[in-house]
Amino acid sequence: NMEWNEHKNNVVSSKAQKAPKVVRRPHKTGGFFHFFNNLVHYNTGSRPRVWELDLFRGALMLFVTLDHVVNFGFQLGFFDFKTPAMIWFAENVLRVYLNSSFRVGIQPFGLFIFSFLSGISCSFSDSSLKRTIKMVILCGVYMGVFALIHVVAPDLVTSYFIFNIINVLTICVLVWDLFDLIKLPTWVRTVIGLVIGAVGLTYYFSYFVRGTAYIENEFLALLVYNRHALELVQNFEPLFPHMGFFILGGVLGGIVYSDKKSKTKSETCILPLRPLAIMGKNSLVTYLFLPVILLGLVWVIENFVWIFIQ
Repeated sequence: NMEWNEHKNNVVSSKAQKAPKVVRRPHKTGGFFHFFNNLVHYNTGSRPRVWELDLFRGALMLFVTLDHVVNFGFQLGFFDFKTPAMIWFAENVLRVYLNSSFRVGIQPFGLFIFSFLSGISCSFSDSSLKRTIKMVILCGVYMGVFALIHVVAPDLVTSYFIFNIINVLTICVLVWDLFDLIKLPTWVRTVIGLVIGAVGLTYYFSYFVRGTAYIENEFLALLVYNRHALELVQNFEPLFPHMGFFILGGVLGGIVYSDKKSKTKSETCILPLRPLAIMGKNSLVTYLFLPVILLGLVWVIENFVWIFIQ
């Protein structure tokens, strides 16, 4: 017994001498560093992102960004280049694109697809309240900046009020959250999306093909494509059919992406396409800030770089 007690005491003593186990927790950063990390890296969340949706959104954002750069570049006089090659490019490529029927025809359909993809993404978002608050704040800031530009540069912006894809998507997110709140059945959402889409497309073709659509009521004019809304509002995009595509995207996303996972074999896109996927992941940031950055680069090229290449 004495030997057994001595052995037990030695075991207890050796355990007591062991260093306590240290539990390492992942380092968390907040504020700007957390925002920057999410901005420049791809899979930063608890689960891999559905990268094919980000890739499609990123491709659309690239097209929209370049379109805005060309459009506002001519409005602001940023393409007043000094070298023959740059002048030729501005007049024979950029201006031709800006005035082309291709641009007029393809631009709305690009926004239809973007609304559809936004609906799919909205269907498997974890924090609907956080998303809604973010969209409302973003929309308010966007409209406030637009009104401020009108005051500072009235020749550039001719209207205090703007109603474009940012406003439309904000309303769509609010409506989708309402659907979730009242637990609206999928088949009812599908019918609503089809009806809204059909009405919106009918007015779209009526306006762009015959040019006759005109709605007197200023509030109802914001619902569909028509001449009155385009006279009232700068940079106008109607609620219909975009909301219809958004709702149908949400319905399809809930079915196809019920497990909230990518439908491809890879968890992320290949490296050469990663920048497009990051643009799609941060589509609203891309929409708001990338055109400004590119216009700034154009201004630098126009005013300084041409000195060294003439």
